[in-house]
Amino acid sequence: MKRTQITQKENTASKKTPKYKRIIFKISGEILGGGKEIFNLESIDYIIKQITAISRLGTKIGVVVGGGNLVRGREARWLDKVDADICGMMATIINGIIIHSQLRKNNIPAKLSSGIEVNGVVKRCNKFEDLKVYESGGILIFVGGTGNPLFTTDTAAVFRAVEFGADVLIKATKVEGVYSTDPEKNRKAKFYKRLKFNQAIAKNLGVMDLAAFNICKESNIPICVYNLMKYPLSKIIKGEDIGTLITNRG
Repeated sequence: MKRTQITQKENTASKKTPKYKRIIFKISGEILGGGKEIFNLESIDYIIKQITAISRLGTKIGVVVGGGNLVRGREARWLDKVDADICGMMATIINGIIIHSQLRKNNIPAKLSSGIEVNGVVKRCNKFEDLKVYESGGILIFVGGTGNPLFTTDTAAVFRAVEFGADVLIKATKVEGVYSTDPEKNRKAKFYKRLKFNQAIAKNLGVMDLAAFNICKESNIPICVYNLMKYPLSKIIKGEDIGTLITNRG
């Protein structure tokens, strides 16, 4: 599907009332790179338009950014694991600065908030300051992961979802949703439209780490996994049946 078609659908969807009023939106670094580059301007512009459209609907949004287009800490086996994870956290800050800059260009109020402070660049997350921005309709961009090595940005996204009382955690991917195995490697992989958290944990599905699943289960925060490039984010916000929905009820 062409992105112009998606934009037209986005405009139509914006006339409806949101189902989700408070969301955390998790995007990977690979998506910023379009899957092939470190940074792809077309992909970045597309993401900015998606975020902007949701903000204009009145939905409060926090964006958690990955860093896989620059560094994948878990794949840098030649490097000390803690050091590799710190490099990954720094990569998310670079990505967040780019998203923040592009939002400001579009006159969209936004705040960069990090799990680790970089003096003169980004401050460490402060829940009370961040909550003011979130409640006022400004977009929060969370970088630096949890601020600790050995935790994924998926876990960071779950932490933010709990902290800010999100109605749903939405994870953008390059595939339709959650599968039994990697659909890009196995054409026979089974697609799951609905899952219970217990099922996702028992099957050890790789779309998120077990810590993230467990926290969402205990906090009763649903997770929606969908194809960012195929569907407008606004359709999910309106409650349309897109991607895979993981809940306690299934």
